[in-house]
Amino acid sequence: MNILVTGASGFVGRALIPKLINKGNKVYGLSRHPPPGNESLIPLEGDITETDLGLPESLLKDVKISAVHHLAGIHRLDELRAVDIWRTNVEGTRNVLKFCLKNKVGHLYFCSTAFTLGRNTYEKSKVLNEKEVKEFCSEHHIRLTIFKPSIIMGTAEHPYPGHFSQFIALVIKIHQRAELIRRRLEGNLRLPIIEPVFRIKGNAQGTLNMITVDDVARAMVCTRRPGIHWLTNPKPPTLAQLVKWTGEFIMVNISIQEEFKATPIEASFQKRAQAFKPYLKGDNFPSDMAIVQPINRQFIQGTIKGLLSGQPREG
Repeated sequence: MNILVTGASGFVGRALIPKLINKGNKVYGLSRHPPPGNESLIPLEGDITETDLGLPESLLKDVKISAVHHLAGIHRLDELRAVDIWRTNVEGTRNVLKFCLKNKVGHLYFCSTAFTLGRNTYEKSKVLNEKEVKEFCSEHHIRLTIFKPSIIMGTAEHPYPGHFSQFIALVIKIHQRAELIRRRLEGNLRLPIIEPVFRIKGNAQGTLNMITVDDVARAMVCTRRPGIHWLTNPKPPTLAQLVKWTGEFIMVNISIQEEFKATPIEASFQKRAQAFKPYLKGDNFPSDMAIVQPINRQFIQGTIKGLLSGQPREG
């Protein structure tokens, strides 16, 4: 089977393509910076924001593309690139739909997200994506599979500096600044060393759903059925567990609390971590995954170790 993968050089694409090839498929990898090719992987330099995905009309003239895995998109939680997010995620997906119709593609696999509450431009773009791909594929009789992964974590084989790593890096950076000030004061006043609590606003008992990219790619390549598939962790950790495991490793006493009067350092962190705020209330998703790699103390501390060594393991 000939399969086109958009976002082929991206985090999920790099994990998915080898699994598609191992299933006997020939993959056409589309990206602005496509991966190196071989007899089973044909690199295509293109852009989903352009007509015909930026490909010459003659390029795939004699190739029958049976399915498209649409992975390409911008995944940011802040609003700094809102225009780019909308252009890529919404207008780009519309171009992919037109490509499927023009090339008589029989099955579209669309990667959405479990987080579709419309809390930021990224989530809003995915809400609209799901509505439009459903309507389009229904009208034109294209088989449609929608994947809804939660926070995709990297592995040693597929590292990536995603949102969890960015959040932890911010905790470390803020704490290092606080530590310098605290130790300077303690030194000047000859006070005993204390271990202050670094408080973060959130729901300690709420869960944060995380799943590894290997589990996501495995589920994608094994799923043929149309419909919506929740690629989420059936047993996610609580936020209390996550901050405990994180604090143990970076030697910071972190606490998740719903309400408190913030210190200047905590207030500074809250301001800089504004994009993460909605995700600190916890989530509750269904799951179509029976067996996944556990997100436990060992995994989280390994992820932080990778971050600190320059090999982050999350996306």
